[in-house]
Amino acid sequence: MSLKTIGVLGIGEMGTAVAKLLHDNGVRVVTTLDGRSAKTKTNAATAGVEDLGSLGEVVKVSDLVLSMLSSKVAQQVAHLVGQTAKDLGVHSMYGEFNAIAPTTVQTIEKDIGDMMDVVDGGIVGGPNNLLAATFYLSGPRAYEVAALSDFGFNTRVLGDVVGQASGMKLCYAGMTKGLSTMALDLLLAAGSLGVDGPVLEQYQRSMSGVLEFINRFVPGNPKRAVRRSEEMPEVATMIDSLGFDGSIHRAAYERMKWLGHLELDTDGFPDAASVAHHIINQKKRK
Repeated sequence: MSLKTIGVLGIGEMGTAVAKLLHDNGVRVVTTLDGRSAKTKTNAATAGVEDLGSLGEVVKVSDLVLSMLSSKVAQQVAHLVGQTAKDLGVHSMYGEFNAIAPTTVQTIEKDIGDMMDVVDGGIVGGPNNLLAATFYLSGPRAYEVAALSDFGFNTRVLGDVVGQASGMKLCYAGMTKGLSTMALDLLLAAGSLGVDGPVLEQYQRSMSGVLEFINRFVPGNPKRAVRRSEEMPEVATMIDSLGFDGSIHRAAYERMKWLGHLELDTDGFPDAASVAHHIINQKKRK
């Protein structure tokens, strides 16, 4: 099946970036903006997305429907899309690209698999540099969705089992977000105790690669922590479902929510230590 028309559900940061790249490479991109904000409608127009006015119209004309919403509503939206496809008598592909646990996307496949062919997707990379991101795919029709590479995307098929791509995404997200959250906590402690200098020196001597990692990821976290925190319960669910204990990831979820509620913008800060100092100073002022 050729991908001439693609429906995108979720015109947020990632959805807008994906839609624009598709549109710029000649794909017709459609959505429904019923009840969405003026900002979302502006984003859609800028990205070249057509508002068809209803989910039914989107499902009817799309070769592939991409779900890029919040993990909290992934199952609800998938069920609605599948039911819509059934009512219309169409059978296209459904790309589940939310950051959800493998068991969650497998539940979605069981729910709507008779109405639509589910392809599991996991995006590693951000919307600001989409050309450098990798779109991991799995499922029986994953190779068909891998044709997104014709439109500028980096795609990699992991296998024909729905859940593999979501697992790949969460194993990466759990590391980047979980480790950077823990590192910031330790730097907050070091700064509050007045030993941040020696701590950073020791990090540099014995694990310079880890220090480089947290300096890369921590400054961008506070502004996006609430939204990013949604992935951590999904990581915990994945770990639990495999017979291990996901409690550390549930703890990271609480810490990320706390960080987000500080309502700080530390984009552009040079390193993790400067973010920690900023938070400590803010706390002192209160």
